[in-house]
Amino acid sequence: MIRLALAAAAFAAFAVPTFAQEALCFQNGNFLVIAQERSEDVGMNILARAPARGKIKCEYAEREGDFLVNPDGEPLWYQGLAGNYLVLTRSTGPDGDIVIYDLANQNLFIDEPADDEVTVADETVTYWQRTKAGTAKNCPEFGEYTANGLGAIIAEERVLDVASGEVTATGEKRCTATQ
Repeated sequence: MIRLALAAAAFAAFAVPTFAQEALCFQNGNFLVIAQERSEDVGMNILARAPARGKIKCEYAEREGDFLVNPDGEPLWYQGLAGNYLVLTRSTGPDGDIVIYDLANQNLFIDEPADDEVTVADETVTYWQRTKAGTAKNCPEFGEYTANGLGAIIAEERVLDVASGEVTATGEKRCTATQ
């Protein structure tokens, strides 16, 4: 019994502690978003609440009334906060998705395959939605991509107008490499 206790104490002394990541806080006039990278898994734990008044301690701690954005533990990453919209990406590799939540209604607004390039501004969110496979006909870089063992995909530029909640296509298209 004593040997077991000594062994456990010795093991505990040499165990490497897992430190929690620091919380990141983002706020606009509508919401406070608190995100924290997970130490045991890929992605972030994310919650949203009413904006804070004055100085706050930036700490990931769930409170009654918080909207838990990522309760299922998906590999979501914070990109920006624009009005009522929380902009995230879902990815564990080069091909991910854009994920936008309408925080005012606490629901998923957009979840589409998109390139990593996302621009979040106060009045707009601009992203490149992947829409169809690239071919030798519609992608000038198709031969180069496939020669390097990659695929090709056509992405179309989209803009979310924060005030109206409308998403429009700009007409711009591009071909990007994919795995």
